[in-house]
Amino acid sequence: MLHEPIAPNPAEDLALRVALEGDLPAAIQTPHARAGVVGAPDPTRAPTPSEPGYGAASAHDEFAPDTDTRLPTVSDYDDPFTPSTAPFKRLEAFDAVRGDYRLEVRDGRLVPLAAIQGGAAPRSEEDAFYADLVVEVPPDGNVRLPSVGPGARVVRSRLGVGDQEVPFRILRDGADNWFLQPTTPSGAPRRALAGTMPERARLVMELALPRAAFGGTPGDVGWSELPLVAPLPDNVARDAVIVRDAIGVSRAMRPRVAIAKLVDYFRGFSDSAVSPPSRGSVYLDLALSKKGVCRHRAFAFLVTAQSLGIPTRLVENEAHAWVEIDDGTLWRRIDLGGAGSMPQSTAERLARREPYEAPPDAFPWPRATTRGDEMIARAGANAGAGSNAGAGSNAGAGANAGTGAGDTRARSTVTLAVIDSLAHRGAPLHVRGEVRADDEPCAHVAVDLWLRDPASAKKTPLGTLATDDDGAFEGTVVPSGVALGDYDVTAETRGDSRCGASTP
Repeated sequence: MLHEPIAPNPAEDLALRVALEGDLPAAIQTPHARAGVVGAPDPTRAPTPSEPGYGAASAHDEFAPDTDTRLPTVSDYDDPFTPSTAPFKRLEAFDAVRGDYRLEVRDGRLVPLAAIQGGAAPRSEEDAFYADLVVEVPPDGNVRLPSVGPGARVVRSRLGVGDQEVPFRILRDGADNWFLQPTTPSGAPRRALAGTMPERARLVMELALPRAAFGGTPGDVGWSELPLVAPLPDNVARDAVIVRDAIGVSRAMRPRVAIAKLVDYFRGFSDSAVSPPSRGSVYLDLALSKKGVCRHRAFAFLVTAQSLGIPTRLVENEAHAWVEIDDGTLWRRIDLGGAGSMPQSTAERLARREPYEAPPDAFPWPRATTRGDEMIARAGANAGAGSNAGAGSNAGAGANAGTGAGDTRARSTVTLAVIDSLAHRGAPLHVRGEVRADDEPCAHVAVDLWLRDPASAKKTPLGTLATDDDGAFEGTVVPSGVALGDYDVTAETRGDSRCGASTP
């Protein structure tokens, strides 16, 4: 071969400030070693029939608590963000409790989201993301959109099909739920233009939000410095006093101490095939029995925290639920665990995405609790455990590779030897090595193999191998889809219940 196409280079696009349709940047810089510079999705790519679409939805959904505390199985999950935040796509948020314990949005009024086009570039304290999703364009009404996190803003955006752009605006309610509203240039009724507007269009956005919104230690402020929380219904407030007394939390302690005690208590829940005993209140049933998965923990946390005066939201999507608290400075995400299981096919698909690396968790984790980000890693590792590798088997690679705060597992050490001195695209590359923790072998854990560009630090997945009874692995992976050049071969593992994750 004398000539071959030059592969796209996001680093060059970033340096040259290349822009795409809608003035979207062709690449963004992330501060994470694995993702690095990320290339933009194609805003002109036509929606395909296989892509899920976000369609017309009510602006006034509600959350109904239940006592089915069995571990759920996630049927599917769509992740529109790069770097990937799975399973923390922010789809529905609730911030008000009714007397029947259903949750709703206190202020359902929709107001325009600021800076929908031409907003300020991501600041030093912010992280940037791309969103790429298909919208079912309604003749009337709005489309509920996922957002990447609390307090996110749109820097640039485009909705359209090919060269045809569709005018729109994004609205938000009081709980920071996002809704897309197609518009018309002339202000004419949208139904009048129904024949000229596409039924499905691609929405691509550049997003930015404070890095601290994804975790970290809440600010140390006094109760008077927190935003006001509306009083709970009388029956809910009475039940909350019982739960607060059981936890040992009150306004006599500073808000940050109270939040830490609440997180510790509700992370201590466990799933159960047996429903909790009835006390005449679904909130008391869950909170006092400490039974439940992610949605039960988030629901009971919200009620208890709001009874103290801590602004709190429950956030959920099709795979997971968690809470957000306002610490007087900004809204922060707190994962309470209790994640269910995910089909291997879904986990493998998500594991191929570049992962977002959130700030370290500020609160410890009990051993028995499954964190949200472990849902994908666990299913991906199971998918790769019986595999003999291959370029398409990228199980487990999409999860955050670091051991989180409170993880008591011994950190794994991966040794790797590349048997072949040269690699050829489409030809097997032979590798072997072993995984150990505390000088003991880590048996039957998944090991992810990567090609790493020394210049840009960008990683390309090669495949996944599994260790044997002695913690050793050996097999072949097949490089494909990479430009000619010099690369390092690296190996990582997420470990298992005994062996912790290796250092990326």
